[in-house]
Amino acid sequence: MNILLIGGNGFVGKALIKEFKKYNVKVSYLSRSQNHSISIDEATFIQGDIFDSENIVINKKYDIAIHLIGTIKNKKLYSKLNTESVTQTIKLCQKQNINKLIYFSANGGFKQYLESKRNGEKLVVDSKLNYLIIRPGLMYGKDRFSSYFNIFPIKLFSKLGITFSKKVYPLPVEKVAESVVKAILDNTDSIIIEIIDMK
Repeated sequence: MNILLIGGNGFVGKALIKEFKKYNVKVSYLSRSQNHSISIDEATFIQGDIFDSENIVINKKYDIAIHLIGTIKNKKLYSKLNTESVTQTIKLCQKQNINKLIYFSANGGFKQYLESKRNGEKLVVDSKLNYLIIRPGLMYGKDRFSSYFNIFPIKLFSKLGITFSKKVYPLPVEKVAESVVKAILDNTDSIIIEIIDMK
């Protein structure tokens, strides 16, 4: 099995690469820049910009593409990175005959952010590709130290007996990666994986 991560040199991409390596699954990641903390032994780097897909050179056959491009911080880029990038990924999948697309969406968050992610989901569903939509909440892990600051208030609220939104339930990024890789290797019939499935 060959997996192509689109935008896979970041927080979630690195966790997926480590999880796939446990099962000797071959992974490549497409990104504008190489992440030198990801060794050649772990994944193959393909340089490219999804918004310039005509100039992306891919010589291998991939079974699955996993779309990881997105932003929660920059509201001005919600449309481009959370939605338009999905259109470009779908075009790349069709061009490369990749039949399955996994899209990392969201389960909660700012209204505009969530809308941009849901618009991305609609594009995936309408693409006619086989698909799996992942809806995680807040993810945290040691590769992104700042992610721990997001979960401190939730842990505090919990200790004070204040219920926090279940839609952003925090999970370690490794746990999310483990759930996604398991779903792929088990060839799940699911089309959406929610937080409750990853706990």
